[in-house]
Amino acid sequence: MLDRKTWIVLLLCGGLLALNIYYKGKLERERAAQAPPVEETGGGEATPPKPDDPETGTPSISGEGPAVEVAPEELVALRTSGAVFEFSTHGGGIKRVDMLGQRRVGADSDVFLNRHGKKAIGALTTTGADRYANGIYKIKSQSDTEVVFQGKIGDEIYVRKRWALVDPEQTGGAFRLELELTLENQGERSVQLADYGLFVGTAAPLHSREWENQTGLFYLDGGDFEFEAVTWFKKGFFREARPLLDRQVGGMGYAGVSNQFFATVVKPAEPYAGKVWGKTAPVKMTDEAGGKDMMAVRAGMTLPEEELGAQGGQRTVKFDVFAGPKENLMLRGLDGKRGKVMNYGLFGFVSWPLNLVLNKIHTFVFAPISDKWSWGFAIILLTILIRGAMWPLQNKSTRSMKRMSKLQPQVKELREKYPDDPQKMNAEMMKLYREYGVNPLGGCLPLVVQIPIFFGFYRMLQYAVELRQQEFLWVEDLSQPDTVFTLPVFGGIPINLLPILMAATMVLQMSLTPKTGDKMQQRMFMFMPLIFFFFCYNFASALALYWTTSNIFAIVQMMITQRLPDPELKKKKSAGPGWMARMQARAAEMQKQKAQGGRPGGPPKQKPKKPRGPRTGG
Repeated sequence: MLDRKTWIVLLLCGGLLALNIYYKGKLERERAAQAPPVEETGGGEATPPKPDDPETGTPSISGEGPAVEVAPEELVALRTSGAVFEFSTHGGGIKRVDMLGQRRVGADSDVFLNRHGKKAIGALTTTGADRYANGIYKIKSQSDTEVVFQGKIGDEIYVRKRWALVDPEQTGGAFRLELELTLENQGERSVQLADYGLFVGTAAPLHSREWENQTGLFYLDGGDFEFEAVTWFKKGFFREARPLLDRQVGGMGYAGVSNQFFATVVKPAEPYAGKVWGKTAPVKMTDEAGGKDMMAVRAGMTLPEEELGAQGGQRTVKFDVFAGPKENLMLRGLDGKRGKVMNYGLFGFVSWPLNLVLNKIHTFVFAPISDKWSWGFAIILLTILIRGAMWPLQNKSTRSMKRMSKLQPQVKELREKYPDDPQKMNAEMMKLYREYGVNPLGGCLPLVVQIPIFFGFYRMLQYAVELRQQEFLWVEDLSQPDTVFTLPVFGGIPINLLPILMAATMVLQMSLTPKTGDKMQQRMFMFMPLIFFFFCYNFASALALYWTTSNIFAIVQMMITQRLPDPELKKKKSAGPGWMARMQARAAEMQKQKAQGGRPGGPPKQKPKKPRGPRTGG
């Protein structure tokens, strides 16, 4: 049976959750009313509204230049075991990439990369963002493994693009292409190669539940990875909206765009100095994908700073183009530091080993038995292994907290004895803890260790494309919240069962934990389940599964620990005052000398002598 405090916490969770969903939906509706959406169509292209381009005076959403008569579009495809690359003669690049077997959330169709792109990946650009060299290409040759386009920019620049699949045995071979770009100048004047660039693609969320900071553009400058989410372009509290990102890059390692689970990465064979640009546009999700208004990002990169001489000057630049899922192990296996595209952040040193171990557990333990629920069981086993490794530390912490709880009557006496002298009280408390060998911070150590593990797990699961469409018990997709039904109030409140179980098990765990500290600290500690409840509620159910399993493990551990004999509270042999006690004594002494008008660390000041009058003797 749950006690009264537990019910109060759960009711507060429910009420605050309802308010959070209501005001979040209200904010999104207000934002949607301010920006004209780009409607999705069944064919996977974006149908934009028709504002006038301020530079050309022609209908355009992305500065594509004036309307011109174009030849009919021809399409050709190259197929691998993991993707279908569809090429277009309009731009001579990748119109879109079909991720085979990766279904869109709530729809009976595959995920398409560059879904909202109005230009092909690899299309040539001219000076400036969203300025495209509207060349029309012809298919020069094609086979099952490559396609060659030839075209012209204006009357002087001839272009040849050779797209070829890489060896499927190479790392990420199912999602990689080689691009061999050749430009030849037949004009009377030399041309700067850096005046041209490549469009690297468009990325947009797959579902309305994705957070805005999960979609953005990135680039590698030397060894430094830079990522700017679509939120970078939005208006902030202390700045205006940013319509354009335009960055100089000293050593262009690669550039690309990504959403939560998929990325397009264009990597030159040799790094060079250049520029990266990026822009955003609103897109409207389909009803199956949540029906909300989200933001898409598009980006481009310039070519190397070289000169094409007149009358036959020629230059060939090679690129490795990756368009596929953000699988940590696969990206780390690629050269050029492309593993940084995972963008794990501060706790990446925890995230990528956890991802490695999770994949190994799945591959060698559960996948050979059955594919059903295998990823869910892998998460549970990984959680048990982590908690098992922490058992000695947790057990030591629990016993320390028990000894502290036994000292609470004496601590209370000290508080009553020194109500007006906190320094003296703290010094006596530290002396008391030292006499009985109790570390007052011992109970915090497991939490300190768990924080980086929790956030590392959180970041790892946030981008774990391996968990997409993976079922477990009632969970239909471990990468999404486990909504079992929706309450028809406040615009719809999703009921996610795992976060509720997580909060309940956390309350139970805390009820078994020995009580230490004053009542205010205990009340603040009671809000921990509430905080984690809101943190995990609308996140991937895999995180709530990890935290719930961790709580259950801790409950079992505490029940076992409680059956063990209580630690004895014995005074230790005097070993002199500890470092903390010496520091407190020193501070108290300095305060005392200051109150007496003395100098810290020196003898007290002497009172000045009275002046002696003049001598008058004979």
